[in-house]
Amino acid sequence: MARIVRNQRLDSRSARALLARRHAPYWHPLTRGRALGYRKGAKGGIWLAKYRTADGKREQLLLGAADDAFDGETSDVLTFAAAQAKARDWFEALDRDAGRRRPRYTVEDALDDYIANFSGKSLDKTRYVIDRLVRPEFKNVQVSDLTTERLREFLEKIASRRSVYRANKKGVRKERPVRDDAVRVQQANANRAFTPLRAALNRAFALGKVADDSAWRRVKPYAKVSAPRIRYFTGPEIHRLIEHAPDWFRPLIQAALLTGARWSEIHRVRVRDVDLMSGVLTFPDTKSGRPRFVHLSDEGIQLFRGLCMGRRTDELVFLNQHDRELGTSHQIRPMRETCEAAGVEPAGFHILRHTYGSRLAMAGVPMAVIAEALGHADERITRKHYAHLCPSYVRDAVRAGLGDYGIVRKQAGLRLVR
Repeated sequence: MARIVRNQRLDSRSARALLARRHAPYWHPLTRGRALGYRKGAKGGIWLAKYRTADGKREQLLLGAADDAFDGETSDVLTFAAAQAKARDWFEALDRDAGRRRPRYTVEDALDDYIANFSGKSLDKTRYVIDRLVRPEFKNVQVSDLTTERLREFLEKIASRRSVYRANKKGVRKERPVRDDAVRVQQANANRAFTPLRAALNRAFALGKVADDSAWRRVKPYAKVSAPRIRYFTGPEIHRLIEHAPDWFRPLIQAALLTGARWSEIHRVRVRDVDLMSGVLTFPDTKSGRPRFVHLSDEGIQLFRGLCMGRRTDELVFLNQHDRELGTSHQIRPMRETCEAAGVEPAGFHILRHTYGSRLAMAGVPMAVIAEALGHADERITRKHYAHLCPSYVRDAVRAGLGDYGIVRKQAGLRLVR
């Protein structure tokens, strides 16, 4: 660590208070061609850094506010020692670039580079999160100007906003109903918005676009907010949903219950993807980017046989009430209305997938098989969601070993459900 160069006029707030206000900075040489400056104004002082190359060219940078009226030190309010350290970091970056100031590199530039080189599973979803939540907050902001406080404010702003539905054709977004775990959900949403931003900034730092990554490295996402809230439909609820669903929407509910498909998979299925001879349904376009093969039960084969009979192989299996192609969010309203008509607690279409996985787990199907059926990359995500539903040796052993204390009066007609 470089030694702090002392200056009796600048190294303390009391000494700087005696200086006259002026536009020209009070310069303090650190080494040849490099100096730290202090400019005193009516509303307090600021720190500057000056860099002079061997051929006489000069670069100057605003480091931040001086701690003239603040007790604490932050990335925006700097003590004399902190200003020196920040100035040295800038000097080192200029030395690496042969004395030339780095070209302007904004957060939007970092996001564009990240998207252009994205190799993950959900490009469209990542681009949507970035365009809707991240870009508006950091428009024209240089990466080098980011502070920990600014990034924390972004995280807190997302966590405190009310959850809304997708915008309609007029651009209006309706607020979603408040859930019991609304705080956890919004904090999890904030983490999901911060993840691609941090990934883009880390990539920029790794490629040498910026000299320091401490601003976002110090920001910690909300902890313990991604715990799954697993819910599945019971047998009676399933039958009520099927009974009250619109005629065009009923086959979609049935297909999701029999295949564990996501909406993004099921509404794009074509007749050619259904092999009734082998009883296999192929989802060519999945979240992982790889085709997924689902083995249909007898009931599933019967359903798809009725849906595909007499139709061309290139036709979509499922259409809306107007016999038109379904879109990415056309399940939201009919699912909500079906739940209301059936007297079932409102739930999204994805709960049908959880019901499929939960029924397999409760039937004792191995986790590896469930993971394969659901298209999970490995068993970890499957266990996270469904392991607690599996028949448990520990549970059965505890119940058998503990026995009956005889301290609770038994009521007629009640029994312990295993």
